[in-house]
Amino acid sequence: MKGKENGVQRKILDINPRAFFIPCSAHSLNLVVNDACKCSLDAISFFGVVQQIYSYFSGSLSRWQVFRSYFPDITVKSLNDTRWESRINALKPLRYNLGKIYDALMQIFEDPRIQTTSVGNSSRNEAKGLANSIFIFKFMVALVSWYDILFKVNISNKILQNKKVDLNVATQQLNITKNKLVKMRNDEGFQRIIVDAAEIAKELETVTNFEEKHVGRRRKKRQFDYETQDEALQDPKEKFKVEFYFKILDTAIKSIAERFEQMRQYNSMFGFLHDIYSISSKSLAELLKNCRNLEKILTHGSQKDISAADLCNEIKVLSGRLPQQITPHEVLTFIVEQRLIDCLPNICISLRKLLTLPVSVASGERSFSKLKIIKNYLRSTMLQERLVGLSIISIEHEKSSILNLKEIVKTFATKKARKIKI
Repeated sequence: MKGKENGVQRKILDINPRAFFIPCSAHSLNLVVNDACKCSLDAISFFGVVQQIYSYFSGSLSRWQVFRSYFPDITVKSLNDTRWESRINALKPLRYNLGKIYDALMQIFEDPRIQTTSVGNSSRNEAKGLANSIFIFKFMVALVSWYDILFKVNISNKILQNKKVDLNVATQQLNITKNKLVKMRNDEGFQRIIVDAAEIAKELETVTNFEEKHVGRRRKKRQFDYETQDEALQDPKEKFKVEFYFKILDTAIKSIAERFEQMRQYNSMFGFLHDIYSISSKSLAELLKNCRNLEKILTHGSQKDISAADLCNEIKVLSGRLPQQITPHEVLTFIVEQRLIDCLPNICISLRKLLTLPVSVASGERSFSKLKIIKNYLRSTMLQERLVGLSIISIEHEKSSILNLKEIVKTFATKKARKIKI
């Protein structure tokens, strides 16, 4: 979609050079999390353990019953790269109930009823391995770190999925998320993570250190005698802070800056239109500069959508007639209701372009998710017409739930009846 050379963006710009490409902000924020999750070996290993815990308990009815005996009200969740909330939902049961999950694994390991079969021994061995993995203090620190990061990101993700969010609000939320991650990236932030992880370690009665097994490394031949060997970090705590905590935060901060740069540029172009009511208090030179920048963007060759001078004059006149500080959508509604479209054509064009720039396509993403539910292996021979009908019913379930099916069937039968009454 975003290919500048051969992608869909390029093909649309060839047809209309004044078109704007804005990727879904919620989807892009999920890609930021994906980038951070894959930037470190420790991060990949951590989420691998989280997924193994879900697969282990959900793969057997007896093991699931043991899990439900400890958690009657909550359940473990699976990880999914395309599900925007999958990671935070997967970590929530572990963040506040890691001790109970450890007890459930140890109960399966010590169960005398399954110690006599080869399958039971294999299950016990897997339970013991998972218990040892979550008993390590590094896992607890990683759990608290990821939960705090994902919780902050998820709040912004929820806001960005709102249909009424515009470019200005989306940009503000992304800046807030970025600033919160920046505040976490220091020694004080890492120390707060250590304190929270120590509470979990106290519950599990384990040591709070970062000691790890030493793995021998082969010696590499140096090309030149004057080359010095790299000095590896000796302190395990310092090594974990640099190679895991700081690395995932740096990757997330950098990814937010790169993936949303285009949205920030568009917001800077149209940003002055978000507060037309207070624009009279600003200097005329600054307003004229913003109008000229917008005119330049909306110009291709000899064709242009607006005139900078006329737009500046229209904004100055309109700002004194607005009853209060209102949103761009309310400004456009005010112009239409007062029948001022012919008097303020440049403002109308600018506001319509601003308001039609999509910030999120969350509704469209959910419609694609419905296809997996509707067209399963039991409906493998379903034709396109029926698939479209079932998809519409599923997507618009709020409207379909209030329909009177008996009345619809009766109406359909009346119109399709072939028998002639005598």
